[in-house]
Amino acid sequence: MKARILWNELKGGPLLAVTTWLFMAVSAFMFALTCFLAIGLLGSVDTLMEAAKTPDFLQMHAGEIDEAALARFTEQREQVLSFQTLRFLNLENSAMVLGEHSLADNTQDNGVCVQSEQFDYLVDLENHVIEEVRSGEIYVPVCYRQMFGLSVGETVQIGEAEFTIAGFLRDSQMNAMMASSKRFLVSDADYELLKSAGSEEYLIEFLLREDADGNAFATAYTDAGLPTNGPAITKPLIRMMNALSDGLMILVILLVSVVLLLISMLCIRFTLLTQLEADQKEIGMLKAIGMPKEEIRNLYFLKFLALSGLGAVCGLVLAFASKGALTAQMQELYGPSENGWWGFLAAFAGAALTEGILLLSVRRTLKRTEKLSAVEALTGQPRGSKQRPLPSPQYLIVALVITLGMFLMILPQNILSTISSPRFVTYMGIGDGEIRLDLRQTEDIAGKTEQLKKLLAQEEMVDRFAALQTLSCRAVLPDGTYSAMQVEQGDHTVFPVSYAKGAAPKAKNEIALSYLCAEELGLSVGDTLLLLTEEAPQEYTVCGIYSDITNGGKTAKAAFLPGGGTPMWSVFYVSLKEGVPKEQWLLTWTQRLSDSGIRARAVDIQEYVTDTYGQTIQEIRMAAWAAVLAAALVMFVVVVLFTRLLVAQDRNEISLRKALGFTLRDIKGLYFLRFLPVLLAGILAGILSGNLLGEQLAGIFLKTLGAMGFRFRIDGKAVCGWIPAVAVVTVFCGVLLGLLEVKHIRAYECCMGKE
Repeated sequence: MKARILWNELKGGPLLAVTTWLFMAVSAFMFALTCFLAIGLLGSVDTLMEAAKTPDFLQMHAGEIDEAALARFTEQREQVLSFQTLRFLNLENSAMVLGEHSLADNTQDNGVCVQSEQFDYLVDLENHVIEEVRSGEIYVPVCYRQMFGLSVGETVQIGEAEFTIAGFLRDSQMNAMMASSKRFLVSDADYELLKSAGSEEYLIEFLLREDADGNAFATAYTDAGLPTNGPAITKPLIRMMNALSDGLMILVILLVSVVLLLISMLCIRFTLLTQLEADQKEIGMLKAIGMPKEEIRNLYFLKFLALSGLGAVCGLVLAFASKGALTAQMQELYGPSENGWWGFLAAFAGAALTEGILLLSVRRTLKRTEKLSAVEALTGQPRGSKQRPLPSPQYLIVALVITLGMFLMILPQNILSTISSPRFVTYMGIGDGEIRLDLRQTEDIAGKTEQLKKLLAQEEMVDRFAALQTLSCRAVLPDGTYSAMQVEQGDHTVFPVSYAKGAAPKAKNEIALSYLCAEELGLSVGDTLLLLTEEAPQEYTVCGIYSDITNGGKTAKAAFLPGGGTPMWSVFYVSLKEGVPKEQWLLTWTQRLSDSGIRARAVDIQEYVTDTYGQTIQEIRMAAWAAVLAAALVMFVVVVLFTRLLVAQDRNEISLRKALGFTLRDIKGLYFLRFLPVLLAGILAGILSGNLLGEQLAGIFLKTLGAMGFRFRIDGKAVCGWIPAVAVVTVFCGVLLGLLEVKHIRAYECCMGKE
């Protein structure tokens, strides 16, 4: 008998069953897909870094190096497994043409190198070390294949020399667009041929033991007075840069998954309440014949258990089928992941957890069946019941669904507008200017910095500019040990970064710390820090804490450093006068710098953001539109179901109104008036939660990367314009569809009693 009843339950209410299955499948799909992507990304990055044998510590240096001093330092360090120096030839972007695409406007530092002999290998698209490069051939970074649609056999022009593309390479430390440099691979003979066309620098690289402290090693390297004319990079930073671009897209999908799970819980509760309302008399009959309440509850629960299992399987299959398209970018840059089975296990666990949460919600809702006696269920009127004034708890559920739907549409849109904004660079430790000039990998940086200051001061089209020089200092830790620190000296008030606490340094004894640097040192605004500069120890007061996800996130900014010292590099931020064409000014100034013998890279900061996050922005834009469609579909289904439930509950009342002369239009108008405050409340709550709570959720993730005090750059046209319009149209269409049953209700039904 129970089996027959269960079969009847599964056959009955096909719309409700399909709706329930759909929500369960979508929730399982989203969480399984998130697990697939996260495990796949980490696995691909780790696989590439293992195949390439990525160095644990890398120091870039422009200028001569003392190989003997480096060898002596290495011999004194037990944690060093291997050491090497590689040459990297920086080339002028304007001299490079890939196929038919010039790199003149490219914001990367492009150059050529030869294959390494010990580690830090450049690998092919199968993640195999490229063993041989013939003369006249060149291997191009894989990111340019995708960007320019290049193929093997096309030509690369470097000055007067022409090369044939023999293949494409993956570079474990410079693969991501967040890395500011890109290496092309050529033969030894061609490298020597091109030496006169660029400036050479060295990559001083170390492989360390697994238990070695990378920060301590970096400090020891600096203390030894070894070459430091360039940025220092550690293996964790390389891994972070590789994972960050696609990691932001996965973050958006994860947040969307959580919101969809909450919506699914509400919607499944909704469909279940609708089913219980329709089956009220049947439940009463089961109670009247003596069936225990636990068995009645389990009868319904088995139905949802079957739908949950089917939804989990469908969600997993769909996630597996769709992950290929979403991981295409990852596999292009990093290759296949060796964590395949871990990805499956994580996806299965994610789907199982999702279905478990939904089933727990179902079980709690089913306890509603235990509160009705057999008489109450058979008559359809609970004892002591009264007509509840609107809005009822069911309307609250609809308002919550609209709120979550708005949140689902607004959150990805806010992340997209924030990353697309030029202000996003202020979370990367970069000033809020129009144009950035980088003076790196060149001799006499201090002298060329002063020369460039004079040129900019004489430039009539420049409104204001700021010159900042980065020097290497040592910070004294509380336990008496030292930590190497990169301190940027200059006027930081002209083009400030984003300060989470305090403000930019102004006085000579003030210093601002990046968030990760302040965390490591255990300092906050108002604390003191002792710095060892070239002249003498200097005590500073921490005046601010800012966001920085560059240089490992551990930097500092000061207005003054005693004794000056030799700068590692210089950066200029420039703002042009109103009406000055930026593109033309950049072209003119690039030529002017070249004529003056100053090797500085000039980039439009907006183009820098586009080049660095272009692929990420495109992926998040796709996720944002998918979220809009998903949220609109969910709101539409819920409103249709809820409206049908209302019509079923109000059938006698609707019949009475028709008997009293109300037209179909009048009755529909009453329901629209009921939904109007619910809709407005949901939209308002969704806008507030999407902007405030969404900002907090995105900030939690970025905080781990060094971006503290994250703020959304809100697109008002989207958040207060077309997104609410989508919600209004969706809800009204859902109400119209749900009210179709009204025209089939007859005026005489109210005289026949409740059916």
